[in-house]
Amino acid sequence: MSPAVEEPIRLDPFVAGGHPVHNRTLIVEVLQDEGGRVRALATILDLRKQGWIPTGGDLQTAGLIHHMSLDVLVDAGSGLIERFEPSQRVVAFEPSGRTADEGCRDPIHLLQGMVGETLAAGNARRLSEIFGGPRGCSHLLTLGQLVVSFLPGTIARAARGGRAQQLAREAGERLAKRALVIDGFARADGDQEIAIQLTDVHTRPFATMVDMLDRFGAQHELRAIFRVDGATTTIRAFDLAERAQTRAELGTAVWQSRREELRWLDGHPVMRGLAPGLLRRYGDDPAREPLLAALINFAPGYVQSLSMRVTRVIEQAARAGKRVGMMEESGFGPPPDSCHVWRSDGCMMRLRGARERAGD
Repeated sequence: MSPAVEEPIRLDPFVAGGHPVHNRTLIVEVLQDEGGRVRALATILDLRKQGWIPTGGDLQTAGLIHHMSLDVLVDAGSGLIERFEPSQRVVAFEPSGRTADEGCRDPIHLLQGMVGETLAAGNARRLSEIFGGPRGCSHLLTLGQLVVSFLPGTIARAARGGRAQQLAREAGERLAKRALVIDGFARADGDQEIAIQLTDVHTRPFATMVDMLDRFGAQHELRAIFRVDGATTTIRAFDLAERAQTRAELGTAVWQSRREELRWLDGHPVMRGLAPGLLRRYGDDPAREPLLAALINFAPGYVQSLSMRVTRVIEQAARAGKRVGMMEESGFGPPPDSCHVWRSDGCMMRLRGARERAGD
């Protein structure tokens, strides 16, 4: 009997299969500031649409599970980072007796280490050195890396408009905005589908406007959809396309398929080696920065969409008369040192060890 042929995925029509379980949205808005500076206001939101996870001595239920922000101030001429101010309005772990008074906000001050750095290709690596793994929060790290990825091209594009345009901009006026939206879907066959949409819009100065469309400078869009094998967490099928347009091309620019170029992704693990492969291929090419930014966020978005699978494992165990008392016991727990709370000597790993020793 011949093997089943994988059902292809197509962007047109843009239809994902399965039940919607999670949305991750990242937004970076770049504003003109005083004294030749630009300000980036960035937000990451995780909205769990269904499912719940027992972790940290409590139940993490559907609803808003992460809401974090960054306020970054940069000198546009030198690229010097003058402010890198984080906030975490909604986090997974608040300090309590169940977490030994540890919480997600404990290491947030470490991001001040980015102040005094200059915008450059190594910023993402520097952020990881300061705040990656057991030193920080993976979600704020993801947001910070998106900011330092988007800012250089935005500043360069604004500079190409000439000094007259730069002087014409008002303080607080938006230069550009990036929206990266990742939606997760749980299929009945156990696979996941992940839809990714990135939209960059660069704007012209208010002072040049005759009508509202004169604010439109340029747009870059990316759409992708991935099907991930539920058993192996490898990519089973995908499609991806990009479109760039200026005011002159508005309505006439066409979508360009990237499926053949990205064929190396077929069968690739989502969680192992994807980011290094992307960085090797696209990390040194500013023109591919939107593609890299979207795909580097594929794995983090996928992880957040697994909550419903955790819930299903717990329900299946209950039907069999067994008990799964923590997220980690479902097989979907985070690895040691994935963040500050889950560091090897942290509260969550101590709790995990205590449960294993108790045989619960």
